Amino acid sequence: MLKERNWATTLTSSDGNMVRDFFVPALERSVRYDRGVGFFSSGWMRAAAAGMAAFAGRGGIARWVTSPILSEDDWQALYSGDQARSDPVLKDALLRNVGDLAKGLERDTLAAISWMIADGIIEFRLALPRERLAGGEFHDKFGIFTDEAGDRLTFNGSYNDSLQGLLNYESIKVFPSWEPAFASMVVADARRFERLWNNEDPNVRIFLLPEAVKEAILKLRTNERPYEAPAGTGAENLFQLEEDRPDPSRGFAPPPSFVVRDYQKAAMRAWLKAEGRGVLAMATGSGKTVTSLFLASKVAEKHDALVVVVVVPYINLANQWVREMAKFNLRPVCCFEGRANWLDALQAGMTPLVAGTERLLSIVVTNRTFLSPEFQALLRPDRVPHMLIADEVHNLGAPQLQKRLDQRIQYRLGLSATPKRHLDDDGTASLLNYFGGVVFEFTLAEAIAADMLCRYIYYPVLVDLTESEGEQYWDLSEKIARLAHGSEDEEMSPLFKMLLIQRARLLASAANKLPALGQTIRALPDRLERAIVYCGDGRVESEAAGDAENERQIEAAVRLLGGTLGLRVRKFTCEESTEDREEMLIRLWDRQLDAVVAIRCLDEGIDVPDIRNAFILASSTNPRQFIQRRGRLLRKAPGKTRAHIWDFVVRPPDLGGRFDEATFNTERKLLKRELERIIDFCRTAENGDAALNQLLNLRKTYNLLSY
Repeated sequence: MLKERNWATTLTSSDGNMVRDFFVPALERSVRYDRGVGFFSSGWMRAAAAGMAAFAGRGGIARWVTSPILSEDDWQALYSGDQARSDPVLKDALLRNVGDLAKGLERDTLAAISWMIADGIIEFRLALPRERLAGGEFHDKFGIFTDEAGDRLTFNGSYNDSLQGLLNYESIKVFPSWEPAFASMVVADARRFERLWNNEDPNVRIFLLPEAVKEAILKLRTNERPYEAPAGTGAENLFQLEEDRPDPSRGFAPPPSFVVRDYQKAAMRAWLKAEGRGVLAMATGSGKTVTSLFLASKVAEKHDALVVVVVVPYINLANQWVREMAKFNLRPVCCFEGRANWLDALQAGMTPLVAGTERLLSIVVTNRTFLSPEFQALLRPDRVPHMLIADEVHNLGAPQLQKRLDQRIQYRLGLSATPKRHLDDDGTASLLNYFGGVVFEFTLAEAIAADMLCRYIYYPVLVDLTESEGEQYWDLSEKIARLAHGSEDEEMSPLFKMLLIQRARLLASAANKLPALGQTIRALPDRLERAIVYCGDGRVESEAAGDAENERQIEAAVRLLGGTLGLRVRKFTCEESTEDREEMLIRLWDRQLDAVVAIRCLDEGIDVPDIRNAFILASSTNPRQFIQRRGRLLRKAPGKTRAHIWDFVVRPPDLGGRFDEATFNTERKLLKRELERIIDFCRTAENGDAALNQLLNLRKTYNLLSY
């Protein structure tokens, strides 16, 4: 019985072996063991083999709640055991492999663990923080032993169930239920475990092992060194990581599975050589986020205190950063969705850094909140070094945002696939001046060649205007030509810009694009799935919208896809809540949706899971938009070998000799901009030459064969 032994109230790994001195004797005397722990490995079970064998022999039942961070081998052992509960053949195989449990745990630990799970001796559930704790990890470390008499022994401390825990300096405090002073604490721990186990904690979600597979929450570790140890000194020392990956309890550090690729090393060295300032112009999907967080972790190592500020344009992207930062053991202050949600937390986090009692504060903030005086007032780069990481950094070139870029911030890192601002040379120059210029570039073509992004096939789909649209088109073209004739600075004319916008919207919402979309999807060999349809914000002609006169293109597309074609489709715009958009992306990944129809919300930053197909009904000539969209689509995913892009391009009506040379030249200049976008798509497509050849007649008509 537990009462029969005198238990030390405090144990440390420095004073002895905690498995031998505490866990084994406690297991030998117990029939129930409940454990909540942030980190589990089978190595601990091997070390505690004698205790676990005695525990099983007494008919003991163990319940483990742990985080989804597991080695691949440990996960396979857990999952095989769970499957064997309903598979008698698999269970028999496990029983044959493990005759003596004590010897089995020492000789073939993984098989023994599988056997114990199959036989109901131990059960594992995985915990993932949610709601208020979303983005964090399950880091708790406590346990309850119960004997046949109902007496309990609880413990709390820093100790994880891993061999590394035996090597670290760790401690636990022990509380016996038969001591009146500790009775209430024991009851509280037991209740806390039951709430977790039964999924009753509102801020922690508990997953059974099959659910963990379905929800894709696992973060599998490998035991192999994930990089080559580099030689040399200087900046290269940044990449000389420990042979043993850091334990998650040791603070800001890369996840065990993180692989530093050669181009990421080159990017980091370039930023360091520029004295901690610069823009990384890296293709979407090439790992800008983890590269910057790795850099930040190394900067943090060199300072007694550091504030890491990540500024992003959108809430969806902010939530994505929070999830990635959790893998680096960071729980940032989330400065978005209402000042009341973050103001006190930010102030409380900044105060101890300024006082010198804490070492690190991480913040994720949207551009809008970053602008606010309340947020700016709490930054203290005069007292503590700050590192500013600006994702989609081109957005900070807007005049109102430039004013908030504090010159006192020491470390400045900009991230963007397209750092140049479209038609804004002054904004681009100001932005690059603050961040220190582009110090490293990794193009989309390089990312595809390095197998970081998948290959793609590009299909330009030529669409004709309707008769009424053609009349509007040429009316606008005549007016544009008259204003452009003889003007050296046509962009400065407000009327000229208005006419260009009107003509662009006419082309974007061309009525025949919807029938062409329907025909394209019907012609596919398989049912459409995991697709994005990009629309414009204009309205379609009434004949294309049926009875819904002046219907927006996006609504017409949803009606076509979901009604006529019978697909499961949802609209994805700023009109939907953040939660709804997050849910849509999950359902799209899980094949509960076939497609989402968007205008601009999926252009930047958002990690769209495993998208295979894109249909571009409308696109601007801004390179940033089509480069970002293409990057969304080309992210790698299991089983994904290539992506497909259909680009619906309006073919201008035949000139028919109606217009003079000035009109022709203006038309040619405008078409050239559209052609530059198409050629950019063709340049890195698998079928680039064939795709470009489809536009041969159009290029001949406007003397654009050199493009």
